[in-house]
Amino acid sequence: MTMRATRGLPRALTTLAALAVLPAAACGGDDGDRPMMTSVGITFTTGPDSTTGDDTAETTVAPIPDIGADDTGPPGDTDGCAEVSDEAMVGVQPADILVVVDNSGSMDAEEGFVQTNLNAFSSQIFLANIDAHVVLISNDNICLPTPLGSGSCPADDNPPGYLHIHDGVGSNDGLQKILDHSAEWLPAFRPTASKHVILVSDDDSDLSAEAFDQAFRALDPSLEDYVFHAIASPEDPIIACLAMTSCCPLIPLSAALSQEYIDLVALRGGIFGNLCEQNFGPIFDQVSMQVVQGATLACEYSIPPPPDGMDFDPDQVNVEFDDGAGSILDIGRVESPAECAGVTDGWYYDDPMAPTRIIVCPQTCTKIQGFDMASISIKFGCATIPAA
Repeated sequence: MTMRATRGLPRALTTLAALAVLPAAACGGDDGDRPMMTSVGITFTTGPDSTTGDDTAETTVAPIPDIGADDTGPPGDTDGCAEVSDEAMVGVQPADILVVVDNSGSMDAEEGFVQTNLNAFSSQIFLANIDAHVVLISNDNICLPTPLGSGSCPADDNPPGYLHIHDGVGSNDGLQKILDHSAEWLPAFRPTASKHVILVSDDDSDLSAEAFDQAFRALDPSLEDYVFHAIASPEDPIIACLAMTSCCPLIPLSAALSQEYIDLVALRGGIFGNLCEQNFGPIFDQVSMQVVQGATLACEYSIPPPPDGMDFDPDQVNVEFDDGAGSILDIGRVESPAECAGVTDGWYYDDPMAPTRIIVCPQTCTKIQGFDMASISIKFGCATIPAA
């Protein structure tokens, strides 16, 4: 299966399909022919920022030509291997989103705003063909209806797309709750998905932005590039009431200046929303737009059924990268995500004992996004090359 990638995704990716699979040939046949890889063209439709308008353009990437390679051996060479490729669907990078809501007494109205907006927020991401997993840390004051939640309150989990971790979040411990519950939410997060954290509070954190950032990234290598968003207070309540700003209309809407959350947003490049304006819809819209705009081509691929007459052998799978300018990189396999840090490039199985997906190491995922016409080919039948 060969997957054609185009750098720079549109804001709204409405159609993504694999097309035109070409026949595969043996990589060591008696007639001395060079091997061929199956080519898959990708067609996607882009549009303007608005969901309306007729100025839609369709871009089709042509199938990859025969790259060509040396035979694995001369005619009759018993050391040769038969290598074939098959079709795979290529999607965009999934998104894993962690939402934490302050459940203190001053946040009753804001809990309702979050519940009202989470379904619309996730729907905007799904409409961009991005597979989103949402985890909520909050008490039972928030219960999500369908389609994101199950609506069976208080047990509103709806796996795999939605997990509710039932725990009351205090005025100042939202960041600490994220770390405390990592054993529960981290298994729902996927290695190659983009990571977004959204925290909603009218107060500040006892844990500093720097301390949280270091501790959070240390939980798992896949969290290194997470983005932090906050709907919080931009002002101290005393100053707000003296100045009669939005944070102090009749009674203070701000319990404290949310300085640590402001610092985290600046550090991690997210969206900061003013909780005092009491209008969460536009803020969630901005966050969903950033999730969509930041998506890249996916770096994990489903393993298709083997061709007729061939049994799947997990030790006879190879991954090849073509930069679109004539350079080929054979990507070796590592046994687990933990081994990615010790190699230049690599890939691994989701489950080595019963693999269903091939996942590219984070550094290799970044590398294959950096070319205008890059492609990945996954081939079957020859001994797997180990990563170095």
